[in-house]
Amino acid sequence: MKTFYLRRRKTEKNKEGGSLVTYGEPIAVKATIWPAGGRVQAEMYGEKLTYIKNMAYEGTEEMKEGDGICVFAGPEDTPDYKIISVKPEYCPRMMELERM
Repeated sequence: MKTFYLRRRKTEKNKEGGSLVTYGEPIAVKATIWPAGGRVQAEMYGEKLTYIKNMAYEGTEEMKEGDGICVFAGPEDTPDYKIISVKPEYCPRMMELERM
């Protein structure tokens, strides 16, 4: 396991009334992240497979689709990956991340 930083997604309004996505304060989480692979994921993502990673997380922090994870970015940077699916039925919880 390694320490990564979760940054929760926030949707705000700009001056013109449009939606603006920002990310909250970094929260340190211990997780295991590895590249996506295998036949099923290759069929699901095709050429995008190189931008997909899997993540296993056993902690108590709540994570939702759209939240950011700093995999190669520092905690003060914009997240470089976002959660695209959460599979809570597994223990540890399994998630798929996509490069932003």
